[in-house]
Amino acid sequence: MRELEQLLTEVRNPDARTLMAEAYRCYNAGAYRAAISSTWTAVTTDLIAKITQLADDGEGKAAIVRNQVSAAQVDGVTTEGVKQMQVVENMLLGTALELELIDSVGKRDLERIREDRNLSVHPSLRPYGEVFDPRPEVARAHLANALTILLVHPATQGRAVMDAYLAYTCDPGFVAEAVGHIQATFYDRVREAARRNIAKLAAKHALLELPAGSVLPTVYADRSAAVLVAFAQRDRQMVRDAVAAQAENFNKLGADAQLRGLARLADQDYFWDIIDDPLTERLSKHLLDMALPGTPESQSSPEVIAALATVSVDRARAQMPVLEHIFESLRYMYSLQMRIIELRIGYYFVPALLGILETVGNWRDAEVAGRLLVRFALGNWLRLGDLTAALDNWAQNVNCRTATEMPRTAVLLYAATSSLGAARNETFHRFLIEVRRKAGENDDSDHYRYPALGQQLAEDGYTDGEKRQPAS
Repeated sequence: MRELEQLLTEVRNPDARTLMAEAYRCYNAGAYRAAISSTWTAVTTDLIAKITQLADDGEGKAAIVRNQVSAAQVDGVTTEGVKQMQVVENMLLGTALELELIDSVGKRDLERIREDRNLSVHPSLRPYGEVFDPRPEVARAHLANALTILLVHPATQGRAVMDAYLAYTCDPGFVAEAVGHIQATFYDRVREAARRNIAKLAAKHALLELPAGSVLPTVYADRSAAVLVAFAQRDRQMVRDAVAAQAENFNKLGADAQLRGLARLADQDYFWDIIDDPLTERLSKHLLDMALPGTPESQSSPEVIAALATVSVDRARAQMPVLEHIFESLRYMYSLQMRIIELRIGYYFVPALLGILETVGNWRDAEVAGRLLVRFALGNWLRLGDLTAALDNWAQNVNCRTATEMPRTAVLLYAATSSLGAARNETFHRFLIEVRRKAGENDDSDHYRYPALGQQLAEDGYTDGEKRQPAS
């Protein structure tokens, strides 16, 4: 009962919503013939409104029906006008099917409502003068079918939805983070069959990297993966089924394409459902061959780098332990490790980044590590203890402390960690004292005394390495 009440609030056409509310009241009162009659009236009202909308949008077949309705309305409530509307009503379901507003199964269910409506208002249609007496469950089924098949859906055609979807996902302005827009436009406002078709198409492109318009297959695959993520928030099982249907084809791809698929969908459980033991072994061996220490960084392909970054995903580490083994073996290949880290900024990589700050052996890599630290802070992936350890390692490592960009990076990090509260001020205060002590020992220029950070701290009550005391 509550489900029907919820669906009634989702009827899109105001006139149809009023008629369905009346039908529901009749049902609750036990007037089942009246409920069925009002339900069918709501169906015809909704279909005429949707077909008119499609006609206004330029659909030629819909325009024919709109013109017939307009002609009948000109005649008004006359014998001729009623006859014309009866003609329109008799062809409504066929037209709706042709325009893809409903499918063949939905048409059959709506035809049953029309048949029972005719029996309800024309008792003479039954032999021996028997009055049609529908059961309560029949009236309720008609209410539910009218709502779920037609009334809660927009005037969108199956073909038109797919065309709009392809245009949107091929558009240069596509934004993967626009999850709400994707859900509202291509899930919430379309029929279940269209949703399934979009999910199937997205799964096929996300896994198999098929051509799509003028967009590069790999780029379109990334966009399709974003669609799957958005859809999975609404119906995970539907997405799971769509991805599972491509398992056999995915297994036939080359190793590089499979690694791109891994990088694209590693944080989604429906992806790991199709990764069986043989495929896991194959990908693990390929990664070992391509990413073991001693392999020149220049030979590390983008596919391998992106795949190794999935080590930050719990499910990936559990199913492919080789990811963690390889990442740990790259401990002193700073540039390569940081290329991996920056692809999936997250708390898993914090210890590795702290280790780089402690041992990095050149200024250039130190500056990259500093920029990464700021990104971690902006993403709220640093706790106060992590920040303290990072600044301690920074201050003690001459390559970090005296890299040209690092004084400016310290100011950016100070701003990025404001969410940690006042406690982080004391941490930066101790850091500033230490780097200035080191600068004094080595007679470095004023630049490496971090003057801009000192100015920022002064505004928060710290001056020249000492906390300013309040005036007495």
